[in-house]
Amino acid sequence: MPKLEQFEIKKYWQIFSGLKPIDNKLNHDQVQPILFNSRLDTSILNKIWFLADIDDDDQLDFEEFVICMRMIFDMVNQNIDSVPDELPDWLIPGSKAELVKQRKKERMSGSLSDTSSVNTAPDVSTSQQETRKEVDWYISREDKTQYEAIYESAISSRDNTVSYISLSSAVRSKYINLSSQDLEKTWRLVNPKLDMSIDRDPALYFIHILRQVNDYACPIPSHLPDALKETFTKSRVPTSLSSKQGEIRKQNTSSSNSSSPSYQIPKREGTDFSVTQGTDWEVVRLQRELANIDSELSSVQQQKSMSQNNQENRMRLIKQQLEQFLQYQTKINGPNSSSQNIDIRSLRDDINNIEQQVQMLEQYLNTKKSELNNLNVEIQSLQ
Repeated sequence: MPKLEQFEIKKYWQIFSGLKPIDNKLNHDQVQPILFNSRLDTSILNKIWFLADIDDDDQLDFEEFVICMRMIFDMVNQNIDSVPDELPDWLIPGSKAELVKQRKKERMSGSLSDTSSVNTAPDVSTSQQETRKEVDWYISREDKTQYEAIYESAISSRDNTVSYISLSSAVRSKYINLSSQDLEKTWRLVNPKLDMSIDRDPALYFIHILRQVNDYACPIPSHLPDALKETFTKSRVPTSLSSKQGEIRKQNTSSSNSSSPSYQIPKREGTDFSVTQGTDWEVVRLQRELANIDSELSSVQQQKSMSQNNQENRMRLIKQQLEQFLQYQTKINGPNSSSQNIDIRSLRDDINNIEQQVQMLEQYLNTKKSELNNLNVEIQSLQ
């Protein structure tokens, strides 16, 4: 993996400044357009975010933003096959080296305590693993009230949906015995379509499952009950707090035979990334616009050519008819007829109108050529 270069850091600074950071930090919503446009899988983007967010404040300062951008570019350009579990030493900023060391120590101490507990009491852990209770899908009224408070604290969009980052942060602040793998696996379970945000009902079950994982060490289910699966796969679930879709009767999940949802990359359409000036995909976007302008320009040129030919033929025919008509009127009315002058004026007006139409078409062609030149200049400046 190549190391960071100065020109690369300058480019990241331009992107960082263009996203308008608040107190020199960017939240997830501000970085979201770049994450989406990378076309990477949601689980990969989430891992990159958590790896780059060294101080765990759900925001990225410039140093953390550089880490995030570099790992995204390495994945997009296939410089690396997967996101590493830990940051390489050359990518760790000096100001955050102590935080990274502290994070490593906490992980090592946690893994050592888990290993020692397994070695000292294998029979107990085995029996506990065998007797671990399954997730209970029934939500009581008291639990539902608690879940709704967590859900409402995580809402950051106008449509009352919650993103993975905001909801997982709210859940982690309430339940501390959860790992990133628990959060990601549960998110994929309640979000079969792998949307970037979810409605109220799947969010409540996201919290409900993780609470039981935190409190009772329940294993995360591999599939949803049929009633919930049908609800969660709808395009949009009603977000009203009086909705009854989030309530089901208590039942035994062992009888459910539905297969686990497939994990696919979500399709994203129509996203505008004009705010991320200076990125490589900005060049791709401009090239596509250039191709569209070229196609439109060629179409206009063809239309102009056809229009000019038609206008010339029409003008010739009109001129010929006018000359014949003039000769006819001259013979009938004589050279001093006033009606002849009136007819000639009207015919001249028609000819002038036709010439104006031709000039308008030429102006339209010149405008499109100017747009094409501007796009070429913009692409050359970005390369």
